[in-house]
Amino acid sequence: MVARGRTCERSLNILFVINDLYTRGNGLASSARRTITLLRERGHRVRVLSAPPRDGDDCGVGVPEYPLPPMSVPVVGSLIASQGYAFARMRRTQVKRALQWADVVHLEEPFYLQAVVAELARRAGVPALATYHIHPENLTASIYLDRARLLNRMILELWKRAIFNRCSLVQCPSQSVWDRLEPLALRPPLLLLSNGVPLGEGGDGADARGDEGDSSVVCILAVGRFSREKDQATILRALCYSSYARSIELTLAGRGPTERALRAQASALLSDGVITRPVRFAFMSAQELAREASRCDLYVHAARIEVEGLSALEVLRHGAVPVIARGPLTATSQFALSEDSMYEAGDARALARAIDRWVERGRQARVSEGARYRVLGEQYDIRACVDRLEDVYVRLVSADVSHG
Repeated sequence: MVARGRTCERSLNILFVINDLYTRGNGLASSARRTITLLRERGHRVRVLSAPPRDGDDCGVGVPEYPLPPMSVPVVGSLIASQGYAFARMRRTQVKRALQWADVVHLEEPFYLQAVVAELARRAGVPALATYHIHPENLTASIYLDRARLLNRMILELWKRAIFNRCSLVQCPSQSVWDRLEPLALRPPLLLLSNGVPLGEGGDGADARGDEGDSSVVCILAVGRFSREKDQATILRALCYSSYARSIELTLAGRGPTERALRAQASALLSDGVITRPVRFAFMSAQELAREASRCDLYVHAARIEVEGLSALEVLRHGAVPVIARGPLTATSQFALSEDSMYEAGDARALARAIDRWVERGRQARVSEGARYRVLGEQYDIRACVDRLEDVYVRLVSADVSHG
């Protein structure tokens, strides 16, 4: 299969460095796998420095050429695993082998592995690009310290010194990330470039909304890992303030450490009579998600900490109308086409008002609005994003990007 993007004239040896390339349900790993696949289709030699798949599932990208043993983390190991993640143990001999082969290095995370690789790559004269995939608050939210500003600033400063300043370029997947990093005065230049999404079939315009069942039912879908920063709890709280709560059928698609608490919250809403239909919890395949997106009336993205939020586009290309949280640490509101599709992150009453507005406008208004979102993903076509990434790799190898 040949990627539909253009072909780079120069074939490169590209090393991707990521602790766990093979975890499913994690946007960072999924994005890396898509990029690796496209680069290989375009003739580049891409190898991976990562822990191997734990269950034998290589997710279609093959096992790592430079495998690292998985690392057991005391005390918080179960919490890390519940987030669908794992860390790899450092092996300097393996890192040096990989760097001897590589023309350019792509660092996918801001952890110890990447800090060591960044320093060894600098010494070896191998250019490295780092992608800002994670806010400090993505980590500290799990231990209820995401609002500890001093701690999060210290983590960001550590990443700056240990990783970003040792690289030749730092990729910012969204304007929100750029705005956060620009005041830090990093040594390398910043590159504003989305991670991109594949432009799968978004439907032919046919709409399953209201074709079957009770047309008075309002189907709402939310997609994302069950965790504090994704804030599904605010969606459930919003039902207490919605005038149409008893008509709402809510589906929460995902899995993660807060699932038990969310289920208890949803059960209380049902037993108290706030809602009449049980909240549905499901972890969906791509095909199942596409079917659900095609039938839902509204898509709610409540995350208050989000670097880019491309998962929203996977739903919006099917014509769903979004209601998206807006805040200083979430970039996903960049996809909203009107103020009516945004609310302030964490504000359950504001979310309920936004939901009610779209319910009151009726099905036809939602279908018309949803049509505007079907083509939104074209601005984030992963093939175009990889086109630019190829150019960056070539410039780095050719030393055409200035850096300190």
